[in-house]
Amino acid sequence: MALDLPTLRKLVALDANDPLSRFALGRKLSESSAPSDLTEAAEHLTFANQHAPQHLATYHVLSDVLIRLGRKEDARAVLQEGVRRVAGVGEGMGRDLGPAMQRMLDSL
Repeated sequence: MALDLPTLRKLVALDANDPLSRFALGRKLSESSAPSDLTEAAEHLTFANQHAPQHLATYHVLSDVLIRLGRKEDARAVLQEGVRRVAGVGEGMGRDLGPAMQRMLDSL
């Protein structure tokens, strides 16, 4: 069940230090094209990335938001680290993100 924006904001308000709640809110905000939403999404996703660097999907979503904000060098750094981390994963969740992140990196 997908959570709506108000519910995700409440979850973050309950524990602003939970990186997965911050990821979920950032991902939801990333669905918008409004610059203010994308800026807020980048803040939440950056927090999530710093506090749960093993969560590979964060690299993918954060880099997409950064690219859309015109922050290509920041996106490049995030993608490089994401690709590096995916390479260290055997089989399992997130492994499929490696090629997608590499394509994004190559397009910058």
